[in-house]
Amino acid sequence: MDQNQVDLDAFRGARVLVTGASGFIGAHLTRALVTHGARVGVLLRPSGSLAKLQPLLEHIEVVRADLCDERALEQAVARIRPRYAFHMAAFTNVDRDRGNDELALTVNLTGTVRLLNFLADNNVTRIVNSGSCEEYGDMSSAITETAAPHPVSPYSVSKAAATMWCEMVYRTRGVPVVTMRPFLGYGPEQEAVRLIPQAILAALQDREFPMTLGEQTREFTYVDDVVDGYLRAALVPGIDGEIFNLSSGEENLVRDAVDLIFRLAGSQGKPLFGALPYRSAELWRCCGDASKARDQLGWRPKTPFAQGIASVIPWYREALRNGQLI
Repeated sequence: MDQNQVDLDAFRGARVLVTGASGFIGAHLTRALVTHGARVGVLLRPSGSLAKLQPLLEHIEVVRADLCDERALEQAVARIRPRYAFHMAAFTNVDRDRGNDELALTVNLTGTVRLLNFLADNNVTRIVNSGSCEEYGDMSSAITETAAPHPVSPYSVSKAAATMWCEMVYRTRGVPVVTMRPFLGYGPEQEAVRLIPQAILAALQDREFPMTLGEQTREFTYVDDVVDGYLRAALVPGIDGEIFNLSSGEENLVRDAVDLIFRLAGSQGKPLFGALPYRSAELWRCCGDASKARDQLGWRPKTPFAQGIASVIPWYREALRNGQLI
């Protein structure tokens, strides 16, 4: 297969499972799968919101099951009978406090272990596990997938452990799983607990925006580019057991990113740099080397940061106007 010419229409008619489909990237991924003709079953916890999935409900099957409920999870996988599976569900709080310890491990590690077992029992063709760039910890340079993880939060520890579990079950049992490590996805419909939507909303409302000095660097990757990487990872042969960075190649100072948002929004507000302290064990640099995804998946990010922000601002402006923030 020419990786640059991955035929996404290969999803047409295929049964696909998506966990975490109500989340930011999960919802965009589900939409893309429906567009390519997949028969999508989404696994949502009993309390999970359908808000992001409302336009898709006629085209998907919604199955309610918690990753922590072993019996319900087994039944859900057997009901959907997927050919491909995308494991997007996670406990995503990146705070460092100990109150997150048990939930992070239970959902992100134990839930992943159980899901992989049931998917393997159902002879799935490919599992795409969603990891995180935070597994690496602080980065002195553009980091490759061979770097040892140095996580700094309960979330990133649990995600690193889940990635290692995926590698183990491939090596020892032949489970066909790959792990993606996206670098800070952003785009329409992202929850306002993240930096980019928080800054956009403050700018659109002409508010002051208290933040740190913003001397950290980050690679922000547009959600459509992230989704393209996940779709390719499900279809390209011969990559089981691998890990792939999905990073934009565009490293920004956080303060420069926020300045750009306020400028493109035409805001009368302003960022208040230094109004907030840095987190303990702050990640000062977060940048990835995505050459492996380029070479093996044919993946290339198409959306420069300024272009992506310019396209996202109108969505948040309209959502504010209509009271439709999710």
